[in-house]
Amino acid sequence: MSGAGADRNPPFNDPKHPDWYTDPQAGRQGQPAPGAGPYSYQPGPGMQRAPQHDPYGGPGYSQPKGLSIGALVCGIVGVVTFGFLFLPQIAAIVLGHIALGREPAGRGMALGGLIMGYVVVGLWTLLLMIGVLGAMSGS
Repeated sequence: MSGAGADRNPPFNDPKHPDWYTDPQAGRQGQPAPGAGPYSYQPGPGMQRAPQHDPYGGPGYSQPKGLSIGALVCGIVGVVTFGFLFLPQIAAIVLGHIALGREPAGRGMALGGLIMGYVVVGLWTLLLMIGVLGAMSGS
C-alpha cells in the first residue's frame, strides 16, 4: 500500500510497523472497553452478556461430593465380597442416607450404594435366620 491512505490503516502482517503492537481504538470515545480487543463480541443496547460457565460443567451443575461416591464404593465392595467384611455395607447405608440429604447431584450414586448395602444386609439377615431356625429344629 502506498499513498495518502497508507498511514491510516496499519499493515496487517508487518511486525516492524509501530502500529502493529498498539491498539488503534485505544484513544477513541465510545469504543470497546480497554480489556476487550477490537474484534471481541460486544453486546448491543438492551442485550445481556451470556452467563459465565464453570469450566467443568454448565450453569447450575454441581458435582457429586464424597459422600455419594463413598456410598457407591462401599456398596460395590459389600456386593463383591458377599458381605464377609460386614463394615462396607453398613458404611454404604449410612453414607447413602447422609448423601441423599446433603448432595442432590449425587442422588443416583447414593441410591445405588443404599440399594446394594440393603441387599447385602438383607441377604445376611436371611441367612442368619435360616441358620438359627435350622439349629433350633435340629436339636
